[in-house]
Amino acid sequence: MLMARQTWWRWALVVVALSAVCAGCSTLGAAQQAPVNPVGTADLKPTQPDPSAGLVTVRSGFDVKKYPALAILVFPVTDSGVMSKEEAKLTVSIPPYFQLQIVQRLRATNAFARVDLVKEGDPAPNGGGLLRLEGRITRLAAGDDTSAWVPFSGYSRLGDRMKAQIETSLVDAQTGQVLAVTADRREAPNSGFQTAESYVEESFQAMARDLVLFLERLAKGEVARSN
Repeated sequence: MLMARQTWWRWALVVVALSAVCAGCSTLGAAQQAPVNPVGTADLKPTQPDPSAGLVTVRSGFDVKKYPALAILVFPVTDSGVMSKEEAKLTVSIPPYFQLQIVQRLRATNAFARVDLVKEGDPAPNGGGLLRLEGRITRLAAGDDTSAWVPFSGYSRLGDRMKAQIETSLVDAQTGQVLAVTADRREAPNSGFQTAESYVEESFQAMARDLVLFLERLAKGEVARSN
């Protein structure tokens, strides 16, 4: 009887551990959270909750169909907080990584006839029928991978949380007018099953995915405009 109970408990612990792993695999990166103090761009500030992109505001009268082309610029990191050596490296690697994620995902949707990747250092393109997607990474904290799953207790946060926040703007490339703005944030402790770097990358993959979902809906006229 005692051995049977011990065996049962071992299997129970295995099931809980596997459940934790599967739970970590079911989502991409850190959980979406409400953006903290988004600033916006020009006279637009993201205030309207969006099912994909966090908070958004779209200028009244903005017709995406007038713009067959979209140019994606690199999002610089503007977080002025103290960073570790690993986080300092991420400020260099994440902007082009995030930009490429957006470009690849957006091209796959066919929401725009042309999607251009603007390399860092190149001048911002301008001209009629062209939108520019600009933005900045306002928060980038890698956290660490020392959090662990404790059976029957959930996550035990042994280190700092991963935090990432972006703000974006869609700009008429000919007039310079800001037509839409968004703000999105991801924040959570690392599950302990991956490195801090890969967790940050997955979180930016998720933000790219959800931003593209918003842009798809915007192109289809499914996003409300501000009054």
